[in-house]
Amino acid sequence: MKRVVVLLALCGSFLFGFAQSPNYQADKAKIFETIKSRAFKLSYQYMITFDNVSDASFFVKPSKSYVVMYVYDISPRAATYFKAYLMTNDKEIQKKYTAKPYDVGLIGSARASRLDFTTPKFEGETRPIKIEAKPKATIYIFEK
Repeated sequence: MKRVVVLLALCGSFLFGFAQSPNYQADKAKIFETIKSRAFKLSYQYMITFDNVSDASFFVKPSKSYVVMYVYDISPRAATYFKAYLMTNDKEIQKKYTAKPYDVGLIGSARASRLDFTTPKFEGETRPIKIEAKPKATIYIFEK
């Protein structure tokens, strides 16, 4: 019986470590308002949000600037890995057009990382961009 109680206690504490903090949603809303007001001051337009995802994609237009914001919960203390890259089968081109974000801030249990890039002038209307996030993050995209 003692072993069962200890085992259940260990399982409960293990699962609790992967749960989002109770204030994460409120902190995420605060950080989004901060991000949005700063982006609008810099003449960026809001494009799209991907909520709690590990990957996403969107299309970029030629000669435009983009800001991709990753907002994630720091309470699980998981290793972070974020990047965005051009979707192509050519690994050399994919490697050349891969960007990694930098950390910009923290509000409560929500941390934000930012990725900036400008697209060159290219033929055609759009190009696909793949976004990867670990741990799952809410991703906000702005365009100028």
